[in-house]
Amino acid sequence: MPTPPDSLRVFELYSGLGGCAAALAQASWREQAQVVAAADQNPYARAAYTLNFPHPVLKFNLAKVRVQELATIEANLWWLSPPCQPYTRRGHRRDDEDPRARSLLHLMDILEQLGPAAPTSLALENVPGFAESRCHRRLRKTLDKLGFLVQEGQLCPSELGGATRRRRFFLVASRQGRPLPFPRPTAEIPGSPTPPLSAHVDPSMDDLEDLRPSEKILQAYSEALSVVNREDPQALTACFTAAYGRSPVRSGSYLSTPSGLRRFSPREILNFLGFPPGYQLPPIPRDLPWRKAYQLVGNSLSVPCVTLALSRLRLLPAEEEQPSAES
Repeated sequence: MPTPPDSLRVFELYSGLGGCAAALAQASWREQAQVVAAADQNPYARAAYTLNFPHPVLKFNLAKVRVQELATIEANLWWLSPPCQPYTRRGHRRDDEDPRARSLLHLMDILEQLGPAAPTSLALENVPGFAESRCHRRLRKTLDKLGFLVQEGQLCPSELGGATRRRRFFLVASRQGRPLPFPRPTAEIPGSPTPPLSAHVDPSMDDLEDLRPSEKILQAYSEALSVVNREDPQALTACFTAAYGRSPVRSGSYLSTPSGLRRFSPREILNFLGFPPGYQLPPIPRDLPWRKAYQLVGNSLSVPCVTLALSRLRLLPAEEEQPSAES
């Protein structure tokens, strides 16, 4: 029978807005998990993180951090959400030759240096293209060498009742037993609630001028924009990216309102991603410019997907036969 994880002390690397911490707060076994520290170089991300979570967020350069610095963090689970650009079409898929992959490669070296002192569990999130990358193969080789048992899968919030698309690759690994397998990708995982798009939208944003695309953009890209209507109970937004607000197409959807199209606000995007209503961003634009706010939310995580991924760390004994899928 699956067992809940032992008490998890989590180190949230590439922490961003704290999607892992928010996910753990929603887990049914949250009493057994505690985030002890987070790390991110982005000062705006650290400012948002400290507004919402009590544990320290460290300014580590993960491409250069020393093994001694990470060894001082008393954590038995590392959460990794490294940059996705090395594995995307927009990032030209340079993989391990992309400078933005250096931090992940460095962390793999550190895991090998730590050896038996490495954390007993590890979890990672990235774009689906990561699964076909050389970095992925290197990670699996490192985990195999250290005796980790691994499960991998893809999840999208639309399968969990969310009103947005954001398919991502997840990996969970443990040296204490075999993690549970991921559910197969389906149109919807049975039993998931399905709040409509309108539940995530703030009507008071409809007339905010900062959310209005220019007439030049509307004329140039009118046929290419992804547009959703809040009255459509089946509406799903396109995946929001860090380029939302700058790139008119393939970066997220626009909302149709009585006074014309508008962008979704950063807070509304966090609603789509499952962040709790009490989650705060620094005041926009006084302390957090619009462009930086969109970068942060576009690089963030689907909280329900992370909660489900971390639930895979309910362990089965290594010798126990695995079911084909479990949700």
